[in-house]
Amino acid sequence: MTRWLLPALLTCACHGRDDCATGDAVDRENCRFEKASALFSAGDDAWRAQLEGLPGAHSRDLLRLRLAVLDPQQGPALCRQMETPAAQDRCRQVAGRPHLASPPRPGEGDAQ
Repeated sequence: MTRWLLPALLTCACHGRDDCATGDAVDRENCRFEKASALFSAGDDAWRAQLEGLPGAHSRDLLRLRLAVLDPQQGPALCRQMETPAAQDRCRQVAGRPHLASPPRPGEGDAQ
């Protein structure tokens, strides 16, 4: 009985804080983005709590940057929240070029 009790307690203690904490770094960040972007796109402010629960300024900045690309109108507000200078610079570049985030129009990129 005690063989399964400790792993079960450890799993329960961590559950809900960061469901994406396993896997490699890229998978982890993609998982975090998928969860937050679904909430963000739906207008659910719970994405903010998810953002604040992320360990490390780099993960939080990456999520903000990806959300700024997803919704260029929110880009300037997200850029102001960046925690690291490199992310602030990159976010300003992305926010300054919102057309890069918009989906391609029919006929764009077609071979002529």
